[in-house]
Amino acid sequence: MKRLTLLPILSALVGLGYPHASHAASTPSDEAEITLSLGAERTNRNIVGEVSDKPTWSPTFGVNYQKGRFFAGTDRGIGYNLVQEGGFQAFVAASADPGRKDGDRKNSPRLVGMGKIDGTALAVAGVVYQAFDGLIKLNASQMMSAKRSYGSQTVINATLAVPIWGDKLGASLSLGATHADRKQAQTFYGVTPAQTARTGNRVYNAKAGWISCDASLGLSYQIDKNWSTSASIGRHELREAAALSPLFATKKSNVGSASISYRF
Repeated sequence: MKRLTLLPILSALVGLGYPHASHAASTPSDEAEITLSLGAERTNRNIVGEVSDKPTWSPTFGVNYQKGRFFAGTDRGIGYNLVQEGGFQAFVAASADPGRKDGDRKNSPRLVGMGKIDGTALAVAGVVYQAFDGLIKLNASQMMSAKRSYGSQTVINATLAVPIWGDKLGASLSLGATHADRKQAQTFYGVTPAQTARTGNRVYNAKAGWISCDASLGLSYQIDKNWSTSASIGRHELREAAALSPLFATKKSNVGSASISYRF
C-alpha cells in the first residue's frame, strides 16, 4: 500500500519516499532551476487523500524550483540546505500531507464510516549522502505534524544508480522503509471503540514501529538538455502495526509510475 501515513504531498509523484533521491542528492547550483513534470502512478493513495484497498492509476504532476541552497516545490516542500559539503547535505523544510478521505464501498469498504483525517502541515528535517559520483545515495528524514495528535514518522531510503548509456540512459534500485510513532500509527491504522460502533471494524490500538517497506526498479532517459522521462515498478508492503490493522485487506501491492519532465 503506497503511503497511508504522513508523507508529504510528493506521495503522488514518482518518488516513494522523502526526499526524492536523485533530486535531493544533486549538487545545487547558484543559478535558478525550474522543473515541470507530468505522469501517472499506480498506488493506493493519490494526492488528494483518496485511498483504495487495491492500487489504481492516477495522474501526477510536479513543479519544483531550486536556487543555491533554497528549494520549493511538490517534491520536497519549501526548505533550505543548511549544510552541503562534498556528498553530504542536511536540510530543513515545511511540507504538507493531504490526510485521508472517508472510504467508499467500491474501493475502500473498510474505511467507510471511519471519518476523514484532515490534512496537515509538516516540519521536516533530513540528511542526504551520496558516494561514488552519486552511484550510491542514502537519505533519512524525520517528519513532524503540525497537529500533535498525528505524531511523526521517519523515512529512510537507499538508491543504487547504474549508468547504462553514458548520461542518456540509467537504471536504479531503491529500497526504503517508514517508521511511525504511536500517535501516527493510531491515527492512520488504529480503530477506536467509537469507530468500531460505526463501522464494525474491530478495536485496534496501533503501536509504534515500522509500518511499511518499499523496493523499486527504475529507468530514466535524458532526451535532450531540457527533456527527460522516467518509469519505475516496485513493491510496497505494510509491516508490523500497519499490517495488523483491520482497515486494509491488501498488505502487499505492486506499484509503478511513469513521467516526463522539462527543466528550464
